[in-house]
This record gives sequence, structure tokens and C-alpha cells, in this order.
Amino acid sequence: MSADKIAIGARLREQRKTRGWDKPEMARRLAAELRGSRVSHDSLLSYVKRWERGTVRRISERYRLAYARAFGVDEAALFASDQAEPGSALWRPPGVAETLNGTLTPDDEQRLAATAERAVRVDSTVVASLATILAAQRRTEDVIGSAPMLDPVRAQLAMIERLMVEARGLVRPQIVNVAGQWTQFAGWLYISIGQHTAAAALLDRALALAVETDDVNLTSEVLGFKGYLAWECRQIATMIDLRAAARRDDGRLYPGEAAIAAAQEARGHALLGDAHETDRMLDLADQLADRARERSDETPPWLYYQVDGFFELHAGQAWRYLGRSNPAYNQRAIDALTAGLAALPADMRGSEWAGDFVYQLARAYLQAGEREQAAAMADELTAMAERIGSKRLVGQAAALA
Repeated sequence: MSADKIAIGARLREQRKTRGWDKPEMARRLAAELRGSRVSHDSLLSYVKRWERGTVRRISERYRLAYARAFGVDEAALFASDQAEPGSALWRPPGVAETLNGTLTPDDEQRLAATAERAVRVDSTVVASLATILAAQRRTEDVIGSAPMLDPVRAQLAMIERLMVEARGLVRPQIVNVAGQWTQFAGWLYISIGQHTAAAALLDRALALAVETDDVNLTSEVLGFKGYLAWECRQIATMIDLRAAARRDDGRLYPGEAAIAAAQEARGHALLGDAHETDRMLDLADQLADRARERSDETPPWLYYQVDGFFELHAGQAWRYLGRSNPAYNQRAIDALTAGLAALPADMRGSEWAGDFVYQLARAYLQAGEREQAAAMADELTAMAERIGSKRLVGQAAALA
């Protein structure tokens, strides 16, 4: 079974699942596109199963066209050859090798390749190597943006899901947990590029995997990103409730998880104009962040972004919303956003998510009538958008213009 067949099968499965179709529905959709075909539903269903597993030598042109029409996507992109072997190429997409910086040994890579080819079973060493790669990819995405990471992460996730199904014994919860983290990361990538339906399906899947392994921190993180998705969809009350759920603590939750939930919850209250609740939640976020610093050795790997300046940025954004009608809050926003951006490490200062706060600072300057400073921020945002190739930042820069 080649890596290309596996990757294409994973792509077909993902496209189907993001639309909420089961395999019989996929077969019905293909039948509708195969006008005049005498192929039975049962035969099509069998084909769908085999195509998604990657066990068919090739998919003929008429079925490729039927798939593309059913999904409403480009046929060439849907069936493109990934040109990635199951080994190191799959786990070293562009930009990631530099971030790994020697943390993955040749032996690690050889074992990953053997596992992907079913030469050996997944074990704790493989799980640890996968965790190392995911950590590197999170940081790579900060530098190059979300869009270039999407195809590699989808292909990797398909392989990891297969490993998860095949895993047995004590290692299974470990690979399930890594799969949950990978799925959450993929969900974030889809949010970032504006594909909300696909993001929602992936985050639902990630939540199920987090609950399966009773990982309260990962559960909180996924709930938080579901809240972020609700924010992007302008469902503010839902966002507030999901963020409140993300900070529920039965005594096991890492304080940093609750801190970011509280900070984002404050943003929702600010958008609704509730200054008292905004400040209350920001105070809570500060207290929780202080507790997290005292327990830094417990930090989950996905919270690497909670660095100096991070919580100042979130406070600044919340105050910017309140600053639409209150100049004092607007000045607090300018001060906090300026300080927060200045405190970020260089690699994060140039990241796509930091660009969101550059946009907020520009808006705060506009609210203060300081158009020259706002224009400087708009120029910076445009340069970031062009360097990263971020459609989201391009849209924000255009809105400022």
C-alpha cells in the first residue's frame, strides 16, 4: 500500500466526514453523479470503503470526476499525489526540519518509517517521536502560517488514525492522546483559513479523543478552541459558555488552561459592553497565570505560546472593545497591546496570530484619532500578511485601509 494511496484515501474520508456523510451516503452521492451508470449501491459502497483504505490500485477517471462533483472541489487537487513516503518525508514537511533542530534522531525516523509501513507496531518510542514532531509543527506554523501546514497535517493525521485503530494494550491511550492533539491542531488550521465546517468536525473528534483518555487539559484546550470557533462565527454567548466550561476545575486542571479561558471569556463580555465582568475575568486570568508560572513544569506542550506579553495582549484586545465608547479603556488597550507585542519572542512576534493583535492595536489608534500610528500598524500588518501568505491578515489590513 503506497503512501499516495493512503494519503488520497485519507483525503476522501476527511472530505466525506467534514460534510457529515456516512459511507452509504457517499455511495448515494456518487451514484447521483454517475448518471446512467448501472453500478449497484452495494458495489459503490464497497468501492468507497476500499478507496478510503487505500487498497485499490487506482481510481478510474469517471469515479474521480464523480467524487470531485459530489464534493464540489477540484479533481486535480483532490487526487493529487502527495509524493511523500511513509517515512521521514511525511513527518518532515517544509519548514519543520529546521524547527526540529536535531531533536529527532535517525533511529527515531527509521522507527516511524517502519511503523508507517506496518513493519513494527506502534510503541512508546514512536508516540514520543510523534509528540516531538507535533511540537515542532506548532512552532513552524507560527513562522510560515496555517495554510502551508494543512496538507502535511492531514496526511499525517490519516496515518496516526490508522495507528490508533491498530494499537493495543498500554500504548493505546498514548497514541489516542497524540491523535487528539493532532486533530485539535488540524482543527485550528481550518479555523485559521476560514473553513469553519471542517474545523467544527475536527474539534468534535478531538474532544471525543480527549475525553476517551481522561485528559482534562486537552479537553479544556479543545473546548477553548470550540469557543474560538464560536467567536469567529459571531456566536458570542456560545463562546462565553464554552470558555467557562474550559476553565472548570476538578483539581486536576493546569492553571494556564483556565487562565486563557478566562482571558477569552473577558473578550466576549467586552464585546457585549460589560466592563465590570470584563475586568473581573481579566483579574481572574492574571491570578491563574501567576499560579501557572509557579507550576511551569506541568505546562502541556500545546501551551508553549503562553509567554511574556501573551496575557497583556488579550487584556488589550478586551479593553479595545470597551474603548469604543470609553477613551480611558482605549488608552489602556493601546498601552497593553504595545507592551504585549514588544514582550513577545522574535519568532512569535512575526507569527500569524500576533498579526491579529497588530490589527487590534491599529483599531485602538483609530478609535483615539491617531491616524498616523494606525497607518504604521496597517503597513506592518500588510507586510506580515504578504510574508506569511495569510488571507486572514490580508483581510484585516484591507479593513484598516
